[in-house]
Amino acid sequence: MNYRSLFLVSACLMAVSPAQADLYLELAIDGGGDELAGTTTGDSINAGGGVKLAIGAQNKLGDGSTALRFSAGYLFDTLDAIDGSADSSAITLDGMYLMNNGAHTFGVGATMHMSPEYNQTGGGYSNVNLEFDDAVGLVLEYQYTFSSSLGLGARYTNLTYKTGNLELDASSFGLFISTGF
Repeated sequence: MNYRSLFLVSACLMAVSPAQADLYLELAIDGGGDELAGTTTGDSINAGGGVKLAIGAQNKLGDGSTALRFSAGYLFDTLDAIDGSADSSAITLDGMYLMNNGAHTFGVGATMHMSPEYNQTGGGYSNVNLEFDDAVGLVLEYQYTFSSSLGLGARYTNLTYKTGNLELDASSFGLFISTGF
């Protein structure tokens, strides 16, 4: 399956009727992927993980039991230790097809992580700065809507970060709170 095509089709379909779009806001915590840095106390930064803030638009289709969502966000994580610090970040673009059944919403779509990077300073070693290629992956999600479009959900993202000969698993599992449906 070509995830780039799915992402572009979702984005184009969202542009068809922007007047009917509802505002979408999201706060997520994602974990998983290959470890980039860790401390002796168990704190770590993982590829594809961190805190995500996103904003977008969601268009209900037909009878309102399905929708298309397009959102842009910022994914970041930081780690501070006595002898150094590390951080990671990426700009995210998500395109989702959603199916709603009462308070339950299931979604499938694509994500693009643009300009993912990792920086590490200190620690008695030379500084590290990795800039990964843009990455496209698959997203599966479930959301339970509590009241007037406020929901809590879980998401799985299948993604790989690459730079030169280095390839890292950036797949993650996350929890999010959002508006929508």
